[in-house]
Amino acid sequence: MSDIDALLQAARAGDESAIERLLALYRPVLWRYVRPRVKSVQDGEDILQETLVRVARALSRLPAETPFEPWLMRIAANCLRTFYQRVASTDIPLSTFASEEEGECIPSFLQQESPESSLIEQVGAEQMAQQLRTIVSRVCTETEQWVILLHAQNETLETIAQMLHLNPSTVRTHLMRGRAKVLAYIVQYQPELVGGSERIWEAVEQLEVRGKPSEQLTPAERYALAHPGRNQLLLRRACLKIARYIQW
Repeated sequence: MSDIDALLQAARAGDESAIERLLALYRPVLWRYVRPRVKSVQDGEDILQETLVRVARALSRLPAETPFEPWLMRIAANCLRTFYQRVASTDIPLSTFASEEEGECIPSFLQQESPESSLIEQVGAEQMAQQLRTIVSRVCTETEQWVILLHAQNETLETIAQMLHLNPSTVRTHLMRGRAKVLAYIVQYQPELVGGSERIWEAVEQLEVRGKPSEQLTPAERYALAHPGRNQLLLRRACLKIARYIQW
C-alpha cells in the first residue's frame, strides 16, 4: 500500500490528522483546476475552500472502491457550477444566448433589452432566471451548461475556451447547441413564455416576409415546429430560425 493509499484509508476512517494532511496534499491540485476557471483569486479561494469542506465532510462515506482523484475533481466541478449558477442567477435570461454575430437568430429579450420592453419586466427577473436555469439543467449537457453559465458572465468564446481547455469553435458549437435545445424546449413545453403558439406562428410569418432565402424554414422544419416531439433536431433548427421574430 502506498503512502497516499494509507493516508486515504485513515482519512476515510475519520482520522482528523489524516484528513488535514490529505487535503493539504491535494490543495495545489485543486487550485490548478479551479483558478483558471474563475475571474478573481478571491473567487477561486472561496470555491477551493468550499470544495475542501465538502470533501472533508464526505470522505467517511466514500466507498473504498471509488477512485479518489476523479471523485475529488467532481466535487470541485460541482462547486464551480454552483458558484456560476449563483452569480448568473439574474443574467441567464439576458446574456446567456446573446450574440453579436450577424445572421444569428437571437430572441430580443436575450440581447440586454431595456427593462420596459423585455420579458424580464413582465414575469420578474428572478422567476425567469429560475425557469431558464431549470430548462438549461434539464436539456443541456454538462459542457453546454458550463459554456452557458460562463457566457452569462459576458465571457468571450476565446476566454471560455481557455478556461475549459477547448478551442473557440468547439465552444461556439456547444453554445449554439445549448441555445437551440433551450429554445426548442420552450416552444415545445412552455410556449406561454413567448406568448403562446399563436405568437410562434406569427414569428414564422415574419420570417417568411423578412428573412433571407437561406433562412427560411424547410418543409421538414415547418412540420417539426407544428408537431413538436417528432424530430428534435429539426425542431431546434426551426426555433433558431424564428427566434429573432418572436416578440419576447
